[in-house]
Amino acid sequence: MSDVERWGFEDADDWEPAPKRPVTPEPSAAEPDGITGQDADRVVTVSVGPMGEVLSVRLAADWRRSVDPRALQGSVLTAANNAVMQALARQVEQTEQADVPPWPTPTAQPETTPLTTEAAFRLMDAVGAELATLTDRLDAVLNQPIEVGSAGGHVRGSAMNGQVSTLTVDPYWADSARNPEIEGELTEVLRELRRRSTPDPELTRWPTSPAITELTGLVSDPNLLLRRLGLS
Repeated sequence: MSDVERWGFEDADDWEPAPKRPVTPEPSAAEPDGITGQDADRVVTVSVGPMGEVLSVRLAADWRRSVDPRALQGSVLTAANNAVMQALARQVEQTEQADVPPWPTPTAQPETTPLTTEAAFRLMDAVGAELATLTDRLDAVLNQPIEVGSAGGHVRGSAMNGQVSTLTVDPYWADSARNPEIEGELTEVLRELRRRSTPDPELTRWPTSPAITELTGLVSDPNLLLRRLGLS
């Protein structure tokens, strides 16, 4: 192989990677905020928020010394999923440390009227209907493959349930474009994939619709339940 470094996409069969050299960050860029994930070569840094929302994508200034532009998409995919997994691990850790009850304590004045058999059946039917509506809204997002392309047309990706499964980056564009341009299109696609493949946080919290709230109040206060049933 010649001593002159080249990518030579047309000679893919005989391409040999040059020895990896230490990469350096952009000298004028601030350190990324949030939870970060990187690829094995540490040339891509993806930053996400506490819920896994994508904040930014950063490339090392001289990333092309270590990674063939054809392999950039794999490096970005690894960094993105590493960042999201770290965010999820932190959520689990915080949940385990917090003393959170299985359902929220009702704050409104509880219903005290007698609960007849007919009223109990009506309440359960209403709870079932509210849960069905919630399930339909979740099903519209969960287990649904999402595909997104950048406005510039150089990056495309797919995701499901919040995890990016495929990412495609035009290698010819990546070989010549400036880092800020590449970072911008990568951030655009990863951010939109995450947003569209995860449910609204409100849907993952304990439901607070009227019938479910009433049932929650009864379950959380056995004495109230017995009084309304006329058993105490």
